[in-house]
Parts: sequence; structure tokens; C-alpha cells
Amino acid sequence: MTEISPALRRIDVDRIGPVWIRDGTSDYAVLEQIFRTEEFNISTAPQFAWIRAAYDRLIAAGETPLVVDCGANIGLSTLYFALHLPAARIVGIEPARDNAELARKNTQHNPLIEIVEAAVHDRETDLELVDPHAEKFAYRVRPAQAGAQSAIAAVTIDGLMRRYGATRNLIVKVDIEGGEDALFRSNTGWLDRTDLLIAETHDWLFPGQGTSRTLFSAIAGRKFEVIHKGEYISFFFQ
Repeated sequence: MTEISPALRRIDVDRIGPVWIRDGTSDYAVLEQIFRTEEFNISTAPQFAWIRAAYDRLIAAGETPLVVDCGANIGLSTLYFALHLPAARIVGIEPARDNAELARKNTQHNPLIEIVEAAVHDRETDLELVDPHAEKFAYRVRPAQAGAQSAIAAVTIDGLMRRYGATRNLIVKVDIEGGEDALFRSNTGWLDRTDLLIAETHDWLFPGQGTSRTLFSAIAGRKFEVIHKGEYISFFFQ
């Protein structure tokens, strides 16, 4: 049976312009979270001044600040970061093709945004979606089986930094539905070159699996301060 794609609906967002969401999906809830409740708006935290200062230093040094949005969904979070950090390069990493295609449509007007159809991981390998029919914001990945026809490339934070010639990450946002377990288990030196890590943990979704343990192990011993807003924990590194 042929699967019918959800109809697209245009919504005009203040200071952003038109964005497209799919009727009958979680897209509208994501839009509400990002642009109405503004869960990524941590500008009132005193520590945000550190991020603004880092942003200004990079620009003064002739560098383009890099923001890596892991789990970009349909590109709304990348648009939010671009609105508030207009000189930054925003790289959205999204493993699901339908999300990535809509993310490109939503961000195509901004030359500093790039959507990469891939999954972020601690090493470069092949992955696959666990459940292609999951809710649009809940796609998860796992190691691909041998000969899988729908393999998804995995990228690393280090690899992305090399690709874009970045000496530091201004912000790395991680919302990857439990995939943080693999991302933070090894190859975490990039944390020493990151000013702000914004992460959603998923222990509530996978009880007994300890998906956040590697995250907290990776940041242990580093100098940071924490702000918690909505679903996200912001780690400001010093």
C-alpha cells in the first residue's frame, strides 16, 4: 500500500518568515517548543554572556562561529540559532530523510545553514533507523546490519569541525533520542573546544538503560556550570 505523505502547511513566524510543517504530525509541537516557549532562550542566564563574548572573539579573529545542531528535525532549531547568532554557521545533523528534506526547505534562504543527512556518533560508521514509522521527532538509530539497504552515514563532532575549518564549537546541541549513550562513550576531546553544550537526556524514555551515563562521565572533571530549562540542560564550559 502506498504511504500518503502529510500535507504541508505554511506558518509565518515572527522575525523568521514562513516555515513549513506537516499536518497531523509532531511538527507543530516542535514549533511551539522552539518559537513560542523558546526553550533554547537562555539569554537571561548570566553565563550566556560567556557565549556572546566567545562569539564576538571568533568574529574578531576572522573565524565563523560554528553551531552544531544534532537532531535538527525539520530545521526549526537551526533557524532559532541563526536568528540569534546571525554570523554563525549552523550545521544541522538529521538522520531521517523526510525530516532532512523539510529542514532544507525551511532553511534554504540562509546560506550559513547547512543540513547534513546523517547521524552524529562517536565514530564514522553505518547506522540505520530503529523505527522508520516513529513519530517525526523520535527517530532513533542503531548500528546497521550487514548489507542494509537503508544505511545512514554517521559523522563525528571532530569530523564536522575539520569539515568546516573550525577551531572551536560555539554551541553543540544534542537531542538524539538516546543516541547520547554512543556519542559520549568515546572520542569526546571536542568538549574541550566547545563553549556551550545543550543536551536533552532520555533516561525517562529508556528506563534501566542509563543512556545519560556516558554524557555525565564525559563532562566529569571539566570546568562547567549548568542551567536547566524545559527539556534541556545547558553546560557552559569555562
